[in-house]
Amino acid sequence: MRRLTDADAYLALINQHAAKDPRPQCEIAELMGVSRRQLGRMLGGQRPLRLAELNALTELFEIDHARATIAIEVMGDWQSYDDPSLSLVIRLLKPVVLKLGERADFPIEPLTNPAQDTLSDWLANTIIANEEQVRNRRDGFIKLPEI
Repeated sequence: MRRLTDADAYLALINQHAAKDPRPQCEIAELMGVSRRQLGRMLGGQRPLRLAELNALTELFEIDHARATIAIEVMGDWQSYDDPSLSLVIRLLKPVVLKLGERADFPIEPLTNPAQDTLSDWLANTIIANEEQVRNRRDGFIKLPEI
């Protein structure tokens, strides 16, 4: 199976959101300032999307640019855009970067691969343990005593 180009992956993500969008294609085309036929050609991949069109479509379908970029260009899988784990990790980026900047009075150097593996294992295990605790508490509420 051939790997999608980044452009194909962005188009697949946009098409997934377009298919879920309740608005008719003519309304979306009007909002973009193009004809329905032009929009159909864009979404059908019959012509490359211009950057302005890509931005307009992602805005219309409320696709998060950063999450899409990480899913497609870092993870290599546009379908990971909807993965809750990806959203969780992305939300951690800003606070971690800010805390590193606030707390370290020296430049932060890249981690070695073994250190990166150790830290990512610890973080994943911590997140999973937290999720298990949350689920157990929630399950405890469901098991109410009978009157």
